[in-house]
Amino acid sequence: MEVELRWTDIDAYRHVSHMALVTIADQGRGRWLESLGDLPVDWSYVLARLELDFHVPAVLDDRKLLCSYVVEHVGTSSVRLREQITTPTGTVVLEAVSVIVAWNSDRSRSRALTEEEKSLLRVAITQP
Repeated sequence: MEVELRWTDIDAYRHVSHMALVTIADQGRGRWLESLGDLPVDWSYVLARLELDFHVPAVLDDRKLLCSYVVEHVGTSSVRLREQITTPTGTVVLEAVSVIVAWNSDRSRSRALTEEEKSLLRVAITQP
């Protein structure tokens, strides 16, 4: 997933700030989930865990960053993703592990993934 950089993403050192990278990963994650196809457009989830490893800074001149997501595990109500953000030249900026939890907005609590959701997400295990 391609995410365009904005001037507001840049910190005082002229790098993409670490907090902007969290937002960029989130934007990419949402687009990636939408790209899976059969999940409802309004598929609700919450981010339960986010583990980040920063490697090198990205800069405004990169213009955009590329985000990739691979499913590592599909649980009862959650999905663990391996995430990576790179520059257009392929330099790894950030690697992450996230856990997203299917969410019941009406009850404000997690919910079990349906068998259809699990199947769709399991297919994504083998697709970068």
